[in-house]
Amino acid sequence: MSVATSPGTPRPTPAHALLEWLSAAAVAQQFAGIAQRLRAPLPALASERKLALDTAMRLGQYGQALPAFIVLSQLRHELPSDAEVCVRHDIERAYGIAGWHEQQGRPAAALAAADTLLRQVPWHRPTRMLRASVLAERGEAAAAVAEYRRILDTVPGDAIAGSALLIAMQHDPAQSADAIADAHRAWAARHMPQVAARWPAWMAQADPGRPLRIGWLSPRFFSGLVADFFLGVLEKFDRAEAKHVLYDTGGIDDAVSARFRAAADEWHRVDELDDAALCERIRADRIDVLVELGGHSPGNRLRAFAWRPAPVQATWLDYFHSTGTEAVDVLVSDAMLSPPRFAHRYSERVLALPSGRLCWSPPADAPPVVPHATAPLRFASFNRVNKINDEVLAAWSRILAGAPGSVLRLKARAFDLADERAHFLARCAKHGVVAGRLELLGYGSHAQALAAYADVDIALDTFPFSGCATSLDALWMGVPVVTLGGETMVSRQGASLLTSLGLEEWIADDADGYVRRALDLANDAARRYALRAGLRDRVRERLCDVDRHARELSGALRGAWRHWCAV
Repeated sequence: MSVATSPGTPRPTPAHALLEWLSAAAVAQQFAGIAQRLRAPLPALASERKLALDTAMRLGQYGQALPAFIVLSQLRHELPSDAEVCVRHDIERAYGIAGWHEQQGRPAAALAAADTLLRQVPWHRPTRMLRASVLAERGEAAAAVAEYRRILDTVPGDAIAGSALLIAMQHDPAQSADAIADAHRAWAARHMPQVAARWPAWMAQADPGRPLRIGWLSPRFFSGLVADFFLGVLEKFDRAEAKHVLYDTGGIDDAVSARFRAAADEWHRVDELDDAALCERIRADRIDVLVELGGHSPGNRLRAFAWRPAPVQATWLDYFHSTGTEAVDVLVSDAMLSPPRFAHRYSERVLALPSGRLCWSPPADAPPVVPHATAPLRFASFNRVNKINDEVLAAWSRILAGAPGSVLRLKARAFDLADERAHFLARCAKHGVVAGRLELLGYGSHAQALAAYADVDIALDTFPFSGCATSLDALWMGVPVVTLGGETMVSRQGASLLTSLGLEEWIADDADGYVRRALDLANDAARRYALRAGLRDRVRERLCDVDRHARELSGALRGAWRHWCAV
């Protein structure tokens, strides 16, 4: 980083330059760069005391607890009698202990340490963020929503906490669809003010029919859900129709990343660019349609879209809600996820794909479907615990009561932790679900999760945050899925998948219908056995056709481009 100086101005010290860079990097979320820079010994910081304290605070606000602690530790070493430095150091150390407990799989201890610190320093934002995150992961969505709102009451401009609140609200059954949509719009109004488009000269003659340059922006171009739903489609796009440029904002590499790079016409790693530099990079690449794949999920670069780096801007895939900003023109969805009656909740124009919003690449190593006719009748849900709220537990209690002798198998990473198993069992007991009716399994590998469906009869979806990949896994293994469709996109994921499969009879409109459909399937063994053998072929035909999906997605984006040219 270079720092401009005027004649007669003292040249910035190495400490000043480093701290300025760290502060700017935190704002740009250049976390990989921060970690690399701090591997080397730091220059003396005492001469830049105020800047060092401010930088540590900025790093902490952006979730970079370790770099903040490193800065404060060195400052305390150099200024051992400075009371403010010592207090700030001790606060960050206490926060680090709470974070360490959380990372070691001791959420109860993390909450206790966080509560101790917050009694002394109620304003400490990183600790409140940690507390909210632990509550959310435990399925206590309402408590997490309240914690994020406390943060925003103190720091209204905290965009990261604001995005986390939006995600937590979608897990909370007490939040209405209108309230969630309003919260997204409020976030966009605060953090994405409208900016006049600044088109380069080459855009003066827009041609609706020429080959396009389409940009795809994501922090998750590696093994995971983005790959499961996008990589196969990317490989099938017609290159005479468009060239595809991938912008990697995460900087994580694995074998799947190599496939992404091979499938892209161009690949740019941009995780160390701030929003202004990222937009200039995109403009220089002459992108016609820019698709962001993150929404409000962690690591997103949604705010860069306010600067209009491309003529057409779209959102798709890794977030199930309207972004709330007019800087995003179109949202790729389908008629079940985004029916016209909900159009008032979208800031974007909805592009509904005929065969569904998503195309899935099933796991190549999945075990074969096997018949299951032995007792006990087994329900299952392999969704994360953060989706299992009290209303879901109440419905599951009624289902188990209506199917005597049945059991419920749950499989999640949380159940690898003794604290979390005990906490979850206590929550279940409040709804009359005794431990003897539950099979709590740690998640293990994806292959083990697929194998665990071999003796499962019926999968129970969560609500209002319904499953997607977990439901597809169950269906692929021949297990019917019962879901409850709501009024938000995320509550209609299961409904969208089942509609594409022609299995609408498994979609309920309310909790009573959800319980009734589960029990109807429980009492119809012949129907379950007939379905089990044919579900995989049905999923393959209707949800895994990458050629069809590539044509539909490409056609939708071409339509958005033509619309822009005509306006």
